[in-house]
Amino acid sequence: MKIYIVSGNYQYDELFRSMGHSLVATVQAADMVCFTGGADVTPDLYGDKAHPYTGYDRRRDEDEEVIYHAARMKGIPMVGICRGGQFLNVMNGGRMYQHVSKHTAPHEITDLETGETVLVSSTHHQMMMMASEGILVASSTNGGSREWFDLDVARKDVSKEDIEVVFYPNTKSLCFQPHPEFPGYEYVGMHKYFASLMTRFFGDKS
Repeated sequence: MKIYIVSGNYQYDELFRSMGHSLVATVQAADMVCFTGGADVTPDLYGDKAHPYTGYDRRRDEDEEVIYHAARMKGIPMVGICRGGQFLNVMNGGRMYQHVSKHTAPHEITDLETGETVLVSSTHHQMMMMASEGILVASSTNGGSREWFDLDVARKDVSKEDIEVVFYPNTKSLCFQPHPEFPGYEYVGMHKYFASLMTRFFGDKS
């Protein structure tokens, strides 16, 4: 596939090239658009008050909204990594747990279809709150605290199941919260798992 990477660095380039894909410079030339890591998603986009620890880049979200809608109008599949996955979750009607614990260190996630358990990287302090149209693909059981807002009402609890990977079939959006672009022998399984999800949801088009 021809991949258009939004706001990514060379590690994203190497990830997709290692999978046999090529890179392009525009959405119009792409078979897939990849949204990448970075600041939290602007809470205004999902209608909730900002948590004190939420740090967002409104300009980036505005720019990436334009790219998202362009890809959706053309029927181009999309994949989001870490913040990019969270952004796609919000664009598909999801919300965010705005501050969570036990997600800043590597941990295992479990694929709900295959039962496969994979060690993944983890650097985020927010977590996806999936919309009803989403399919939960993989989760973990870190048991950390999580804080969020219902509009402007503060909420807090301890998670029984952490959402890690979500797929939205209506927009062909794969939301992958870990960082498959991170190098390292310990992450070989994560790289293979990410590649397998690309094949599962988008077919073998490398």
